[in-house]
Amino acid sequence: MTVVRWVVTALVVAATIAWTLPELHLGLAGALVGLLVELTAVQAGLALGAVLFGLRITHLIIGFGGELRSWTSAHRRIVLRRIPVLATVGITGLKPGVRTRTVLTGTFTVVFCAAIAAAAWLATGSAFGKGMALAATACLLLQLLPFQQPGHTSVGWFVFSLPRLTGRPLAEMEVRPRLLAGMDAYHRGDLDEAERIYEELARDHPDLLTIVGLKVVTSCARERYLDALRTVIGLNERYDLDTRELAFVMATAAGVAVLAVEAGQFPAEVGLETARSMFDNAYQAGYPKHRANGTLAIMALVEGDTAKARQLAGYSAESSENAQGRADDLITIARAWMADGNNAKARELASEAHELAGWSPRVAATRARLQIS
Repeated sequence: MTVVRWVVTALVVAATIAWTLPELHLGLAGALVGLLVELTAVQAGLALGAVLFGLRITHLIIGFGGELRSWTSAHRRIVLRRIPVLATVGITGLKPGVRTRTVLTGTFTVVFCAAIAAAAWLATGSAFGKGMALAATACLLLQLLPFQQPGHTSVGWFVFSLPRLTGRPLAEMEVRPRLLAGMDAYHRGDLDEAERIYEELARDHPDLLTIVGLKVVTSCARERYLDALRTVIGLNERYDLDTRELAFVMATAAGVAVLAVEAGQFPAEVGLETARSMFDNAYQAGYPKHRANGTLAIMALVEGDTAKARQLAGYSAESSENAQGRADDLITIARAWMADGNNAKARELASEAHELAGWSPRVAATRARLQIS
């Protein structure tokens, strides 16, 4: 898919130059604007469609660069960044009939984006408008290609592939409303309720990967890292997982192994090597490297590289999609400052992490250490 994107980009640039001479600078500027507008339209369409058809928006990240302001709750995280260009929206099933609701959301998004692209063609009287129309149309056509990767799912997949989904992958999607109740309990720190929901789901759907994921996160929240690691490693023996699912499984195994090392439950030399091997395999399967920053930060902290730990955890915190994830990253930074003797800075970070997920064992343990010190 990456090759296709580069080929289409080259064709758009060439067509824009050919169509807008001698004002190619205006044409290329229009192409850039058309690309940004259409990419933003995709995310806006998904957000509007989710509201219309009963899906939950899990996160909305506007722009890129440093975090300017954020609003975090147990159900949703909204982040405004310093450069408010482009956006990222996360959606999930909230009510029964998840496939139908998601297909309708995807279809709405396609219509919405097509309308934006069509409007761009009304401006082709200028070189700027020509470039904008070409780029917006090319972006729309790329989004119509059905593909699903660990870090991204195209709108075309929702519209053309999802209606044909069967078997376990479909069951994974349709169980999301019940699973979401368990994850909500986990995110607010009600681990007893999360485990109760897991047990109910496991009786009905023992083979679903997402339900196993609920068991893993609750085990980690109980600091039973070796139990969680055994559960994740056991998934590698399954033959019904596709490449995308295996990428998430291997990345999760890496994360749990590092947490086990940090907690002193697993030998460092074995755990860190296991994590690196798992991440290498996950990257080969398409797992986005930036999603590993939080775990890599803890690895750097364990190895004594506090500057690298702060840097990577900072990147991860800025791209965090939920309160618990950001709290974990802030605690990693706090522990790095503690290792360097700056407890005052660590207390500031631990205080923010406590507000986000005070129930988290890493948060609670770090605050306790800081209060003693």
